[in-house]
Amino acid sequence: MVQSQISQTTKNKSGIFFFALTFIFILISCEISWASKPLAVIDDLQRNVELPRPAVRIVSLSDAHTENLVAIRAVRQLVGVNFSADSRWVLKNIPRLSRIPSAEQIAGLKPDIVIADADWARKNMDLMKDLDKAGIKYAALNRPKWAVLAQYLEKIGALSGRSKEAAQTLLLSEKSLYKSEIRSAKTKSMKVFVVAGADFSTCAADSWGARLIGSTGARVMTDAGGTKIKDFPWYIFYGPQKLASEGKDAEVIITLRNIRRGVVSVSKEEIIKDLRFKDIPAVKNGMVWEMDEFDLMLPSIVRLDSSLLKCWQLIGNKAK
Repeated sequence: MVQSQISQTTKNKSGIFFFALTFIFILISCEISWASKPLAVIDDLQRNVELPRPAVRIVSLSDAHTENLVAIRAVRQLVGVNFSADSRWVLKNIPRLSRIPSAEQIAGLKPDIVIADADWARKNMDLMKDLDKAGIKYAALNRPKWAVLAQYLEKIGALSGRSKEAAQTLLLSEKSLYKSEIRSAKTKSMKVFVVAGADFSTCAADSWGARLIGSTGARVMTDAGGTKIKDFPWYIFYGPQKLASEGKDAEVIITLRNIRRGVVSVSKEEIIKDLRFKDIPAVKNGMVWEMDEFDLMLPSIVRLDSSLLKCWQLIGNKAK
């Protein structure tokens, strides 16, 4: 009797093992079948980028693209990233490439696709041509804007084989923004000015940062007709004199740290001590704050919730 029970248990375990093995085999087979499907994406240089299958090995040459690939769970497909990639989001052992890497450096990583910023690619067409000559596929994509976020995520999702994750990420990001906007209905609308460097440029009205701030119910003080900064169109030139005169109603000032466009940051203390700004409410009431540039201005979905929280801490909670 005992022997019979043992025999039956062994058969059951064998059956379970066989079922599990079969299930794993089916999953792997589906994965191989899925991965073998060719795809084509039109990049933002209007090039038709064709791949025999979604990329398994990806090199990203843009902070925004790198972090958004992380957001759609493609982090382990990254085999090389831009030199400034944030180690909070990207594995530390992933090779960092120089600001303008050579085709040889990139080829050594054996990527299936290189994803670059479209504006950066236009300025480095020699490298792009070298990649073409070496038979290395690349896609040049614009930094995402809120208005075209769905299309952007669709493209990086297709290239990485993470379309499902990209769709989920879009829904979650929209939900986060919606919750912030609903919460903002209970707050007073504050006037916020962003200082983006020693030239006193500020965020453009259609920038990622302006939307984050706006979702708290605050109003970003900017110049819709202002001159956009060359190569950095998410910023416009404003100037300290204009801030002292037209920005005199600013109730909150956020000055950005770690500016990545070659200008010096302006500290909170420097703004407070500057006599030109002594009559601005934000200065008089101790409402001058600092925030890392990427946390506000980088169109990164992986940072979205933490960036919204920081905006609420600096603006929204003070607005109740």
